[in-house]
Amino acid sequence: MTAIFTIIIILSATFALYYAITWRSQPGVIARIYQARMNIGMGIFLLGVGFNQLTFEHVDTIRLVIGIVFLLIGGVNLVLGIRNLRYFTKIKKEQSEKK
Repeated sequence: MTAIFTIIIILSATFALYYAITWRSQPGVIARIYQARMNIGMGIFLLGVGFNQLTFEHVDTIRLVIGIVFLLIGGVNLVLGIRNLRYFTKIKKEQSEKK
């Protein structure tokens, strides 16, 4: 189980890092789309770390609190990233239709 979370953590961290670098070099709405994708990757990363903390054999109070905090922050990051991606994709589509 830990191996699955490790793979998820590595892939999502790579995904988030790629879009974190890419969105800075893009103009306007495209940058916001890449930023939303970065937030989705970061959310999945934090969810993976949070779930990973809760799968160890000995879960003490500190590990439980850290896992729950990462799950909350990751969930918020994922939901807001998806919301922003939908919003800015719609704006990009409207801008391309005007041209």
